Amino acid sequence: MSIIFDLKNSENSWADSVNEALANDLPEYIGKHGEVGTEKWWKNYDSGLIAYSKALGRVSFVGKRQDFLNEEWDIVEIVQGTERIEYDRLGYWESDEIVVGAKVLVESFEISLQQKYGPMKFCFERLVQVIET
Repeated sequence: MSIIFDLKNSENSWADSVNEALANDLPEYIGKHGEVGTEKWWKNYDSGLIAYSKALGRVSFVGKRQDFLNEEWDIVEIVQGTERIEYDRLGYWESDEIVVGAKVLVESFEISLQQKYGPMKFCFERLVQVIET
């Protein structure tokens, strides 16, 4: 069992654009939870005040696959029950532990807000852990 990615231990630059958007369009979020990526925000996240989801499944595909427009993507596909979840295969997803059949836990969260020209959604993988290979 190993953690191949932990956003909490990453450099905080990932949160800059989220905090800028929140400051402009949803400042009450920052008032309630703190700026994304700060100690206050992680405390709220860890206590469950900030919603997140977990996907536990088996890797069913690793590699390049064409979509319905014949565009090729390098992906990791995980099957959780009857659901198939695809992730772009970048960075930590290229770990040698991500192989077909590996049992993987992915924890993720979204921050959504309404901006002037429509809704905006920021999606992040918080934790990726290989449970067994």
